[in-house]
Amino acid sequence: MPATASTQPRRRALFTPRVRGDLPAALQDAAAFVTVAPAVPRPATYLLSPELLAWAPEATARDLALWETLLTLAQGPDGSVRDLDVSHTANVRQALAALSAGGRQAQPRELVDSLHRLFGRERSPLRMKDAFDYRLPDFIGNVLVPGRYGHLDLVTLARFRHRAAVLLYRRIVGELAAAKARFVAGGVPHRIELKPIELAAAMGLSDVRVGQLKAAYLAPALGEIAEHVRAFRVVAEEVHGEKRPGQLHAPLERVTLAVEFLPPERLDAVPVRRLSREDFVFLLQQGDAARYRVSGKVLSRVSALFAGRSLPQSRKGSSAPALSSEIQTRLDLWLVAVNEALTGVPVTHAAETRAYRGARLLAAIEAAGADATFISFHREEADAPDLGPALGCDAGVRVRVDARKARADRRKAEDRGQANDARREVRAKRAAGEAPASVPRKTVKATPPADAPPVTAPVTPSAPDPERPDPVALARALAILSTPEARAEAKALGWYWQPGLDFPLTQAGRIARLFLRAEFAVRFPLLHEADILLGRPYRKNVTLLAKLLGVTKENLSGNERLTPHPCIDLDLAEGCALVLGKSLAFAVEGGRLQGLVEDLREDRERMLAQANKARDAWRERQKKLARAAARPRPEPPIPATHCEVRRTALGVYERVED
Repeated sequence: MPATASTQPRRRALFTPRVRGDLPAALQDAAAFVTVAPAVPRPATYLLSPELLAWAPEATARDLALWETLLTLAQGPDGSVRDLDVSHTANVRQALAALSAGGRQAQPRELVDSLHRLFGRERSPLRMKDAFDYRLPDFIGNVLVPGRYGHLDLVTLARFRHRAAVLLYRRIVGELAAAKARFVAGGVPHRIELKPIELAAAMGLSDVRVGQLKAAYLAPALGEIAEHVRAFRVVAEEVHGEKRPGQLHAPLERVTLAVEFLPPERLDAVPVRRLSREDFVFLLQQGDAARYRVSGKVLSRVSALFAGRSLPQSRKGSSAPALSSEIQTRLDLWLVAVNEALTGVPVTHAAETRAYRGARLLAAIEAAGADATFISFHREEADAPDLGPALGCDAGVRVRVDARKARADRRKAEDRGQANDARREVRAKRAAGEAPASVPRKTVKATPPADAPPVTAPVTPSAPDPERPDPVALARALAILSTPEARAEAKALGWYWQPGLDFPLTQAGRIARLFLRAEFAVRFPLLHEADILLGRPYRKNVTLLAKLLGVTKENLSGNERLTPHPCIDLDLAEGCALVLGKSLAFAVEGGRLQGLVEDLREDRERMLAQANKARDAWRERQKKLARAAARPRPEPPIPATHCEVRRTALGVYERVED
């Protein structure tokens, strides 16, 4: 039974409200609270609740920050509060850590006042080692219901000084959660329209003049949000009505808050598709020198965060082409930037002014590491694209190829350096007597073969030249390939092979077998007809690709992954997928049809020769490893023990103890 959209496994796990950051570690002290910067999930029904807005009218901004921390401590793993009638307990040190995160160290007496304003607790003194009880209000159970969630940054709440800023920040997060708004690279701002009375109520005000509302409450609240909030920026736009006779100013009808998302600073807040481990083997194949190597987790999340132009998806919900193209795009941008910095040859003019290009990129890698610099580099590129458009043209293909080759060269040079260092370390240990001496290899003298008798039988003739297609069939095939419809099929064929080029070791062989079995004749009828007229040279190339990158009997045992023979490395697999799979598409789409059959045959012979060379080298390495494993290893030398002996009266020698 074929898999359908309903029978396919979910590519993303169901959302479970969790605190971002280690909350117990954050509550150790104020410095740890700022370092961890926990963010707590809150449903939109809670954030927009009128009961919450009217609750604790005398609470200050710091009190509301403390309230969110205490509510989080009282919640269960699923974010709900089941026992509202039961008192909850918290430590004084934990509460003071939340209160002091704004920059000023809070004292226990300030905590006593905050608890009185929040819960009506009597002002009994507390000490640092004490604990206190608190009880949540009754309406909390009605508003903490599953739904669309937004995250409140507890450090941001602690830094606010105006109560209106806390309430407006909470209202904006609730509106964004209810509208399912999130960061999209290049997206438009989300607009929230509020009437003056609604805006005043959102900031906890009952009756206030419009002029006082803007000057005393809205402007300071927006200023604090711009200073402390790192998830978005807010711009207020006023919409006025018609000015009536006798009025000094036109009446304010509504205020529009334009909320522009900023790239998330926490990668754990970025949703990533849920794919199997085999689909991410590609991330481990793109090895680089340790200094410039980006972890697979950072690469996948940054690619999902700054999603741009992706490959066309085969069906709704399919993520394999889109995910692979985004990861490959982000990795290519990084490799090109690193190669640009190491060679000193700028790709674009902006390399002299960007903060993460050239020598400044290398300095950032040295100071913060490859992962952090990779994130900052792509944030800068997302704000003002520069390398992306440069690599999207035809001239950018050679730049990407050179960057990938430089990556492979850096990895090989690092491997050679590590191997040489290991050899020098072994030699030093042998010279100091800390390691056994090397065992000389046993050489086998080969006896030269005797002269062969003269050949009397006729020599077998060499293989004839490959058959050329019939001139009439060749002319007909070239006429078919010259049509605009054939060029359109060639373009589609190039996109068809793109996942195999992005994931050569895991996807190219599977795509080749599927292509030969059903896809070639059905999806590309003109190219299939022309290939038959030419003598099936392209089909032979794809057949070779399926054999080289397919599953063999040697590596299919137990539960091992379905990957090609171990002699096929990433560079060879990528070359096979590009040359054998995409060569026909490049030739037809570019109009280079002269000598097409000879070119396809040369591609097939060249890749077959490279595969045979890699197989022979791999077999030779296996033989050397087998000989090394079978070679006897001498035991390490036992150091000589020196002691003093004496002869007794009976003529027996005994050891003299100290």
